[in-house]
Amino acid sequence: MNLINDAWIPVRRENGEKVKIAPWQITEDLGFDNGIMELAAVRPDFNGALIQFLIGLLQTTCAPTGNSDWRQWLNSPPNPDVLKNKFGSISHAFNLNGDGPRFMQDLDLKNMTLEEFDVQALFIDEPGDQSLKFNKDHFVKRKSNVNLCERCAATALLTLQLNAPAGGAGHRTGLRGGGPLTSIVLDKTLWRTAWINILSVPDFVVLANSE
Repeated sequence: MNLINDAWIPVRRENGEKVKIAPWQITEDLGFDNGIMELAAVRPDFNGALIQFLIGLLQTTCAPTGNSDWRQWLNSPPNPDVLKNKFGSISHAFNLNGDGPRFMQDLDLKNMTLEEFDVQALFIDEPGDQSLKFNKDHFVKRKSNVNLCERCAATALLTLQLNAPAGGAGHRTGLRGGGPLTSIVLDKTLWRTAWINILSVPDFVVLANSE
């Protein structure tokens, strides 16, 4: 499974139908009667991670050179084939399974003694090791008999990597440190919600240099 090429992101179309799409299909049928309106994952934290994933893809591969280019794509979304070509340049980094490096895989793990956990440990609200060991999961209950399809497992992994808080849960802190706060500007379609949060190249450079 490849998270660029394959359909795995749950969305709701204008007519209420829920389907799975590949990231590059975000502009599919916009301007007609059944465009993609919003994400439709089974958990709110999954939706939060998925919109950040889409924004990150667009910012990395499609950043506009200026405000006029930004406005053009906001009002006249690119064809899905254009996005497929743009995203395809980095698709090698998004293999969920296979023989080579995998999505969000820590390549240093091969030199460590590994311990297996149940798949529900990917949920950021799952009780930590010590809570389970000493039966202290009173307010946040442990889950049992959890099964995840590949799509949900990928989303859970993404959500954990983006949002994992520091300490107590038996996993390392997420990519942006403990308890990151994310603000997303919302609009009427999924495309507009994603694109309206994109910075032009000059604005991105100024912001990056100010850190």
